[in-house]
Amino acid sequence: MMGSFIERAIEKEIETINDHLPSTGIPLCDLLNNERPTYVTRAGETSAFHPEEIDFIAKEIPERYHGEIRLPIILLRRMDLGPGLYTVAGTKPVLFFLHRMLGQVDLEWEDLAVWRQNDTFARPQVQMIRRRLPTTTCIGFVYDVSQ
Repeated sequence: MMGSFIERAIEKEIETINDHLPSTGIPLCDLLNNERPTYVTRAGETSAFHPEEIDFIAKEIPERYHGEIRLPIILLRRMDLGPGLYTVAGTKPVLFFLHRMLGQVDLEWEDLAVWRQNDTFARPQVQMIRRRLPTTTCIGFVYDVSQ
């Protein structure tokens, strides 16, 4: 009985912590034509993207994937995986882009289909991603209470 109360309290707190996350991601192709690109958070607030970050992402990713890339990219702090580990809430092209940006993939975009996907990032990698993409990425928190 007490366990379920604590679990519910933790879940509610995590939801509150994640109020800054987008209510929905916006496709890169839609943001490219927008002079003042923004998104709405779960809390109903408006958050702005830096246009130069959007331009950087658009130049790094072939146009055929622009509809699959939704911004902001959500980096999830996964407490259930251990200290300092994150995953990405996103598609394979998003992961490929991030790994290429970090210099961990030397494949070309034509090789995306054969790339063996790695969706786990360590804290130092996330720090590098956030330094390069401060407005087009955000960190969310996930806590698995079944552990």
